[in-house]
Amino acid sequence: MASVTFEKPLDVGGPLSRRAAALANVRWFRALAWRALRDGGPRAELRAANARSAARIVLRQAKREALVDRLTRQAVEASL
Repeated sequence: MASVTFEKPLDVGGPLSRRAAALANVRWFRALAWRALRDGGPRAELRAANARSAARIVLRQAKREALVDRLTRQAVEASL
């Protein structure tokens, strides 16, 4: 007797994977900022500020993409 199983496909490139990638990038930039301050190299404050700024940019872009994705899904559902 054969059994049939259905597996949910991976969400590669979907909203969940984009969110996970954005969060990983934010964590990496924040860790980079902390390392820059901790190592005390040349212009450490500037490098840390740049890394924190990059983290904010990544978060802002991820929020914008989530909003556009939500609006797009609602428009598609409304047209059906």
